Amino acid sequence: MISLKGGEAETVGRREGTGEEGMWNHIKPSRLGIYVGITYLFLIALAEILTVEDARIGITAHIFILFATLIHSTLTSDRNLSAFIMSLVLAPLIRILSISMPLTRFSRISWFMLISIPIFIATFTCIYLQGIKLGEVGFSKPILRNIPLECGVIPLAVPLGFAEYQILKPELLPHHSFIGASLILIICTGLVEELTFRGLLQYNATRVMSKWSGILLISAIFAVLHIGNLSILDCIFAFFVGFLFSIVRERTGTVYGISISHGLINIILFLVAPLLQ
Repeated sequence: MISLKGGEAETVGRREGTGEEGMWNHIKPSRLGIYVGITYLFLIALAEILTVEDARIGITAHIFILFATLIHSTLTSDRNLSAFIMSLVLAPLIRILSISMPLTRFSRISWFMLISIPIFIATFTCIYLQGIKLGEVGFSKPILRNIPLECGVIPLAVPLGFAEYQILKPELLPHHSFIGASLILIICTGLVEELTFRGLLQYNATRVMSKWSGILLISAIFAVLHIGNLSILDCIFAFFVGFLFSIVRERTGTVYGISISHGLINIILFLVAPLLQ
């Protein structure tokens, strides 16, 4: 769960939405793509640290990164690199929304739902503008041989959810309906974040660098966005979970199983584990 505190790449293989090869067959790595990714990772991490110190300075830094990615994407001649940089706008956007939307005016569960709407819109806008098919970002029909892996990642949410609870020890999330709150967490945190990170961002990252470089970079960005939880251990945990989900996404070509698993982690973290303490 993301912290709630306020040279050209040459395609030598063809992307696949599903199949044994996962998201892609092979993309020749681009040093420029790797350098760009690491630079934005550093900037996002710095902005997150500034946010912890002073929310106003932090949100200013994230706004700077947001505009930098938009401008940079228009100045880049490499189409794949431009698409990757454009999709990076989602990282600072998530933090800007989470800081700027006052929690006191809404119930916390409603806050999750409201934050997810502009992120959904921004993600699908990027997908549309870049001409990406939904199957390429994980909305594809699962292949029968991948179903065991797709389903197998879901029960992992139970130990992972309790493990993260031991790290953060959050209070019980107030709610009127357990089922309603659970659906919101699955859709508005699990699906939204997996579509954003393991769907769009991972798709674009692995087009401008190698598979493992792209997976590591997106897992690292996902991890640094947990800095606001004020726990290095939670950042490491987020990196591990993000890396695991990225491998499942690459292998199966879909985000269904990992979205449910992600949502269940948050259900255990905010709704189940606090009741058992």
